[in-house]
Amino acid sequence: MIKSSKILGISGFSGGIGSTASYSEEMLTINSRLEDPLERIVEEFKDKSITQYIHLAAITDINWCMNFPKKCFLFNSEYAQKFYQAASIAKVERFIFVSTSHVYDNSFRKPLDLNSSLRPTSIYGKSKLDAEISLSRQKNEDTKLSIARVFSVTGKNTRDHFLYKGLHRRAQSKDFSSIPGLENTRDFLEASKVMSELIRLARSVDFPALVNICSGNGKKVREIAKDVFSLYGFEEKIDKMLSPKDDTPSKIIGVPTDFK
Repeated sequence: MIKSSKILGISGFSGGIGSTASYSEEMLTINSRLEDPLERIVEEFKDKSITQYIHLAAITDINWCMNFPKKCFLFNSEYAQKFYQAASIAKVERFIFVSTSHVYDNSFRKPLDLNSSLRPTSIYGKSKLDAEISLSRQKNEDTKLSIARVFSVTGKNTRDHFLYKGLHRRAQSKDFSSIPGLENTRDFLEASKVMSELIRLARSVDFPALVNICSGNGKKVREIAKDVFSLYGFEEKIDKMLSPKDDTPSKIIGVPTDFK
């Protein structure tokens, strides 16, 4: 069988987004860990003839990042730069760095587009913005760089610290205590849809340098919670549930980037 001349490599394949991909001879997992030496990563890129690469590997637990800020910057920024260096050495043609909407100034209620101001407040968001800036300084024409800012993600394969999985845990344990931020509005997209958009970006004709990956529509956290709790027969519990005030933004909606 003749292999495709374009081989897509994906790291973070065990995560909530990466685990939804259907891997094949044309789409391979990158097994090198973030902390692996540069030479090991270069070798894997070369051995698998990777021409396009999606960097999903990262620490996404906001609380963990807050507790271990130095490690957060190491894993999310410094190691991402190492992978880009490895990709350049291995002559990978396209490198997609998966960033986050947390880099934006979320105090604005207007939909966030690529020109919206940047002001991350969490260590996680700051580490991703640091990676964006550092990678943009290193980018070269031989290994083109695209930064994909992903908004809120739902799906059964999401990590334990994600909202969606937390709601399932609450329903399973019959925890009907108040949930902070229930009235907040977020831009939710299924993990499988995020993955398909990242793959489409990797194979796109124009391959833009910066994109938002989101739905462009707002949905209240209470609606998501109701969808989850209804799976366990507790739909009516959400209607009676209180939502204590928290310091998170009340509304975060993105403007999806159009690309071909």
